[in-house]
Amino acid sequence: MKFAEKLYFRCSPALQNFLISAYGYNLYQKRYTGLYHELRKELEDIKGFCASKVKTLQDERLHQMVTYCAKQIPYYQALFAEHGIHPNDITTTKDLKKLPILNKQTILKQSHHFRPKNHLKPFMIQHTSGSTGTPLALEIDERTYKLAMALLVDHEETHGVPFGARRATFAGRMLKRADDMKPPFSRFNRAENQRLFSSYHINENTFPHYKKELNTFQPQELIGYPSAIYDLATHYQKSNSEPGFQPKAIITNSETLLQWQRKKIESVFSCSVYDYYGTAEYVIFASQDSMGIYRPNPMIGITEVETGAISANTGRLLATTLTNKQMPLLRYDLGDTATLADASAEITGTPRLSAINGRIDDYIETKDGRLIGRIDHIFKGVDGIQEAQIVQKRPGSALIKLVRDQSTKLNEKLLISNCKQRLGLNFQVEIECVPKIPRGSNGKFRSVLKEK
Repeated sequence: MKFAEKLYFRCSPALQNFLISAYGYNLYQKRYTGLYHELRKELEDIKGFCASKVKTLQDERLHQMVTYCAKQIPYYQALFAEHGIHPNDITTTKDLKKLPILNKQTILKQSHHFRPKNHLKPFMIQHTSGSTGTPLALEIDERTYKLAMALLVDHEETHGVPFGARRATFAGRMLKRADDMKPPFSRFNRAENQRLFSSYHINENTFPHYKKELNTFQPQELIGYPSAIYDLATHYQKSNSEPGFQPKAIITNSETLLQWQRKKIESVFSCSVYDYYGTAEYVIFASQDSMGIYRPNPMIGITEVETGAISANTGRLLATTLTNKQMPLLRYDLGDTATLADASAEITGTPRLSAINGRIDDYIETKDGRLIGRIDHIFKGVDGIQEAQIVQKRPGSALIKLVRDQSTKLNEKLLISNCKQRLGLNFQVEIECVPKIPRGSNGKFRSVLKEK
């Protein structure tokens, strides 16, 4: 534990609120001042562009970025020389396929070669959690960082939450010691009118305090991990109570939003869930519209779905930055997969995505080698389940861990039947009821877990 964290945990909740707000004011200045306002205006202007004008804009900015990489970035200078590529060979989004795909291991091994020759101090350094075994330290410039902040605010405002509205956040932050089960279970960031709730302390005994703190705060928005907000919704149902506040929108991020999570969250809070997909690398921001379609923003990057290996319309998600000159990533494999809503839109650089399915590692593998993703549909119509995780040790079989809802009878036969319909009649399914499904070290929930 870092010294600052040790010091923070020794403070009273009131002093912790002060420290969080002080840090929040510093972040507010970094996020929402200066260039931020210009970027908000540019975002609004682009919303009025027709598809051909958006494509022209992306083509121009792509060529500018490739030219910059050829002059300033040692990694790309060597790569272009190896493949015989000149910047003039890449003038449209379709030309990107001339470049090889970039993976995280390459960045990890050669990170210093991705920085420009006239290396300036980065506006910020973003550390990934390393939940996939590959933690990264990524340098971000001011334009990219503030654009990402502007995109999130735009997503919230589009769905009815004005900037500065009361926001309750449920994410992976450790706000208090894990063994401290005394209220309060939230801390207040005055800078952004944000109340941060612990995702690690909620249970049957502490839920009344969460409920009271939420009712007192009256948030207009819930935002955070789908699994954490789902946990909250479950406790409302189990206690046969209703929220004493009415959010305008629920914004989820950082995990794959599953259909059974969405259904319960929307039912409990009488409010729509609008997911968004963003990454620590700041190369993509895909916001979900009112129809549930993810729309990658064309300003921050170019999005590709490498279809074929999994299915005709599902494949690996690739992204190319159009903004970050501090550490540019071209045709970067995000490690996740997505499904195209409209295959013809792929060539524009702004494809519409019907689903972002999670990591390739999260796919269930059948005995004949097929990879099956987004199988949360197997729980459709099956009552008596609070939460579930699918664990696979070898192809052709899986263990489904269930947290039971004791108030409703579980239909195991229907669940197994649903599995076999999607995975094959020979697929072996075992069901195990458990009291709790643990989260990862970063507080995130894995719906599919591959064990080797």
